Amino acid sequence: MSEQSAIEILQDLGLTEYQSRAYLAAVKLGRGRPADLAEESGVPQARIYDVIDDLQDADLIEVYDKPEGKEVTAPSPQSVLDQFRHRRIDELKENISEAITNLEPFYHRTEENPDAYVTMVGREESALRHIRRAIQQAEWWVTISIEGRIYSDLAEYIADAIDRGVTVRLLLSEKDPALEAFDCPDSLRVRYRQTADTFIAADREYGVFSSKHPARSGQPYIITQERNMVLLLQNYSEQIWSTSEIVRSADEVAGRYLDPWRVINDIKRILDPEAELYATVRGTDTETHRQGTWEGEIVDYVLSGPVEADYTIASPVEAELVLDTDRETLTVGGWKATIEDIAADGIEIIQL
Repeated sequence: MSEQSAIEILQDLGLTEYQSRAYLAAVKLGRGRPADLAEESGVPQARIYDVIDDLQDADLIEVYDKPEGKEVTAPSPQSVLDQFRHRRIDELKENISEAITNLEPFYHRTEENPDAYVTMVGREESALRHIRRAIQQAEWWVTISIEGRIYSDLAEYIADAIDRGVTVRLLLSEKDPALEAFDCPDSLRVRYRQTADTFIAADREYGVFSSKHPARSGQPYIITQERNMVLLLQNYSEQIWSTSEIVRSADEVAGRYLDPWRVINDIKRILDPEAELYATVRGTDTETHRQGTWEGEIVDYVLSGPVEADYTIASPVEAELVLDTDRETLTVGGWKATIEDIAADGIEIIQL
């Protein structure tokens, strides 16, 4: 199929000629700067930013603000055009289905760029696409705060993450939700908070956030893979989670954690010489700055701050595990550790 035919189909769907040319260019490039789209599509430089704004409003592309300028990326046509189809009137369905089929051969997108970014999306279906992707990519720890009606859209991804060994916590904004109807995995920890915002914090790699507002509906979603922002969202999620009502708890220690703070809160009630708690830590040696993996028995911990506080809720100043590896004793801190031997990216706990 020729590019001109693809452009004509997009125009049949309601896009202008410039929008059709720019979208086809975005699909072909996968990701690029506005100047790249202008050059590939033939859309004048003076018009390309307006055209990009229109395509972003239609949820056909995503735009990331980076230090070096805007970057445009095109999700798979199969994904975004399917959503586009459902928003159109009935007589457009056949043309949109044809566009999905015929645009896919032009799509040569590479793997996700690992560079950090922050962007915003306006539609729930776009946010759900990012939430699913975040759950799929998680290795250690995910906190999900959603309305109960959304759970069915994520249930398969949550179950798969739990099967991979990821610790998943679910915060719902409905009182006494029918968990049996959700068919939740037994190890899923569930809590309730009526006014909870919608968010997901997956490892330190992926975050989605949208606040509730009494005078507005349809608040935009912030999407980020910038590690410092995800860290802030993880800390926020911990405060919201720890002050929410327990619907279903898990008595056993969770398998995977992001940092010692959460480990200590779970193990301090059972840690004694007979406990035989072992940890596998993946992280960075704070002296040599080399990444690696360390294994050993947890023999002690430190949890403290400048004042007495409930550290299940308040963030401590110091939280570290003491690990006996048989060859040496190491101290393990969180991602920002400086005084500890190891700064952990993830910790897996095993009780013998």
